[in-house]
Amino acid sequence: MKIIDRIRAAINAAIETLTRRYNSSADLAEKQAIAEAIDDLIGEISVLNQAALLDAANRDASATEVLERAVAAAKLGPFDGYLAAMESHLNQLNRLSGTAHAGESLESAAVPASRARSSGRAGAGASASTRAALVTNTSTKYEDLQEEYQGCFERCETRAEFSDNVAYYVKRLKLGKLNYQLAESETGVPWVFVGLIHAMECGFNFSGHLHNGDRLTDRTVKVPKGCPKKGEPPFTWIQSAQDALRMKKLDEVTDWSVPHMLYLLEAYNGFGYRRRGLPSPYLWSFSNIYDKGKFVADGEFDPNAVSKQCGAGLMLKAMLAER
Repeated sequence: MKIIDRIRAAINAAIETLTRRYNSSADLAEKQAIAEAIDDLIGEISVLNQAALLDAANRDASATEVLERAVAAAKLGPFDGYLAAMESHLNQLNRLSGTAHAGESLESAAVPASRARSSGRAGAGASASTRAALVTNTSTKYEDLQEEYQGCFERCETRAEFSDNVAYYVKRLKLGKLNYQLAESETGVPWVFVGLIHAMECGFNFSGHLHNGDRLTDRTVKVPKGCPKKGEPPFTWIQSAQDALRMKKLDEVTDWSVPHMLYLLEAYNGFGYRRRGLPSPYLWSFSNIYDKGKFVADGEFDPNAVSKQCGAGLMLKAMLAER
């Protein structure tokens, strides 16, 4: 079954649960909230019928938000399985969100410098609009890059065709805030930064390792492999998140300024783009800073491939603009 069909089926299942609750509830306020939720979900399905993959992920996020509101409106009486069913629907939608992003996620850019140099002239084949924004400093030292990061952040803008997609990413970040704040309380890493990593590595799926998106039912399979080293699977999301953040020594960071966050985000994915003189899509995809070029497999760079995942730097700017 295609991912869009699976999202549609999950929303329909939630509508059935809400309908049963509506018929059994005696509380007028809750019935009103449920009726509104059902109408909203039907609307999401009607849009979903025409959706491309990233638009489907947006509909998934909207449906999750609707169900959260319905749960908040619930009048608790004798346990009838309603909240358990709603939790199941929410978990399913979260898993589908991660699946929708899995095919679009960016491969690691942690490529040896020797391999990067052998790929030819930096930026070859890039469009004129991208050449103006090419990274020229191939250093990987923060003190050499601080001004560049700040400058890119200030001039980056969302490409018009991706405005809805960026709004979706910001919505998903906000939905996960409580979990990200829990990771912050354990490690000191700001919740927004945790959320950005979660978006890039897991597609917001709380069933995946923060290290690389692999399933929490076992240790990681992709690089970094075999994490967490301690404990036994299955792991909770917070166990994995703490391990990933501490493995990168992010719990020791004291500078959480915007330029340093951008540096840490690029480092998390790797400096393979920078060694080619190119802006990293991990930071700038969907913005005027990035045009094309990405790693499509471990160590394999395609100069004409285009990232379909919103960059973390652009997400960060959109988040800060709403504060």
